[in-house]
Parts: sequence; C-alpha cells; structure tokens
Amino acid sequence: MLPTGIRFYDSADALARGLLAALPRPAAIVGVGNPLVGDDGFGPAVVAALGPSPMLRPFDVRGVPESFLGPIVASACPGVLFVDAADLGAAPGRLALVEADRLAEIDVSTHVVSLALMAEAVRRLAREGPAGRDVRCLLLAVQPESLTEADRLSPPVADAVVRAAEALAAFAAAP
Repeated sequence: MLPTGIRFYDSADALARGLLAALPRPAAIVGVGNPLVGDDGFGPAVVAALGPSPMLRPFDVRGVPESFLGPIVASACPGVLFVDAADLGAAPGRLALVEADRLAEIDVSTHVVSLALMAEAVRRLAREGPAGRDVRCLLLAVQPESLTEADRLSPPVADAVVRAAEALAAFAAAP
C-alpha cells in the first residue's frame, strides 16, 4: 500500500502545475540513478534533457547524491527536487511527486544513502547555515519497467523523461 503524500501526474502540463504549487523556485534538480541499470537512469536522463534556466540548478549526482550535499545546499535554492526511479506500484512510466516526509516509505533501493536521509540533511544544513534558510524537498519519481543491467531506458520511462523535462521547462518559465 502506498503512503499518502504521493500525487500522480499523467501529463507534462499537470505535472508543471503540481510543481508550481509545491516547489519554490529557483529549484535544484537532483538527478539520482545509474544509467547502466535500465530505468534507474531516469534521474540523470531528466537532468541531461533540461535546457538552461535561471530557475533550475541541475545536478547529475548519479548513484552518489551524498557527494553533492555541499553544492546542493550552497546553490541556495529554496526548492530541491530529487528525480529518481521508485517502486510506486503503478504502471511503468507513471510519474509522481512524493513529499519529503514520505520518502522513507518509498522503495528507492539502488543507492547507498536513502533519499529521505538526503532530504533531511539538505533541510538541516540549510537551516543551520549562515542564512538560516528553509528548503522544501520533493521527489519526482517514475515507476520503472526494468532495473536490469542495460544501458538504456525502457520505452515508457523514456517517454516519462520527455514529459518530466517539458514539465520542468514550464515550471521554470512560469511567471
């Protein structure tokens, strides 16, 4: 059973509206995952698909998000969006936004450090830093079709990369 705090989105427009309602800008976009393990490459693929924008600060952290903790906090973004594949119990390629306080309940098992721990570390370091900032963290998750050792995304997840990048472009361009 999925926890509350997960909202599914079936179009780029709906996802952009969801991002605008939930995530402050500018936002750090943190692409997590291993491109050599099938659909786990979703996060890095989304980051690679983003165009330049003053509202988006992309980080391709692959499987080691903890190595980028300092630069993510130093970006001074009030919003942090982790982008990764996760078992949502949904159809492959389905996109969802997950609240940071629900990350521990989502199966994102291919990384050494959990995204729940990463989100908490980002928030704590930003609060304790010289500016004493609050940071809102979310996960943009895709339901993977395959996490086998393949250096390509499945067709449903490749389509989800396009929808996610379109949604993030609209989020960045919104007034």
